[in-house]
Amino acid sequence: MKKQKNNKKKNIEKRNIEKRNIEKRNIEEKNNEDLEELENAIYTYHKKELLAFFLEKTRIGHDKEEYKRFQSLLYKLDIECLEFAISRFSHIDIIHDHSKYVPAFIPLFAAYLTMFFNFYEKHWGALSFAAGTIAAIVWIIAVERKHRNQAISIMKIFEQVKERKVKDRSKD
Repeated sequence: MKKQKNNKKKNIEKRNIEKRNIEKRNIEEKNNEDLEELENAIYTYHKKELLAFFLEKTRIGHDKEEYKRFQSLLYKLDIECLEFAISRFSHIDIIHDHSKYVPAFIPLFAAYLTMFFNFYEKHWGALSFAAGTIAAIVWIIAVERKHRNQAISIMKIFEQVKERKVKDRSKD
C-alpha cells in the first residue's frame, strides 16, 4: 500500500517535472521567435513600421512582466545588432531634425510674401496662400517632430542596453 502511494507520488512528481520542462521549452521557443522578430524589425522594417513596432512594445499600459520580457529580449541582441539599431534611430533623428533649415527658410518665405504683397493689389489670394503654406509647414513639422521624438527615446533604450552589455562583458 505504501509502495503504491510512493509510486503515485513519484509519478505525479515526474509528470510535474515534465510539464515544467515542456513549459520552459515553450517559453524558450517563444523567446527565440520574439528575438527573431525583433532582429527582423531592426534590420528590415521601413521607418514607419520600425517606429510603430517599437512604440507598441514600449507604450504605457503593458504589464510589468511584458516590459521586463522585452528588456531581456533587447539584452539578448548581439552588439552588432544594437549598433545597427542605434545608427538607424540616429538616422531617423537626423532626417527629422528641422532646426537646421527651417530658420533659413522662414526669412526667404517672408521676403517672398513681401514681394508678392507689393506687386499685387488684391491681397486676399496672397494671404490665403501664405496661411495655407504656413499651416502645411507647421503640420509637417509637428508630424516629423513626433517621429523624431519616438526615434530619440527608442535610441536611448538601445544605447542603455549596449552600455550595460559592454559593461557586463568588461567584468568577465
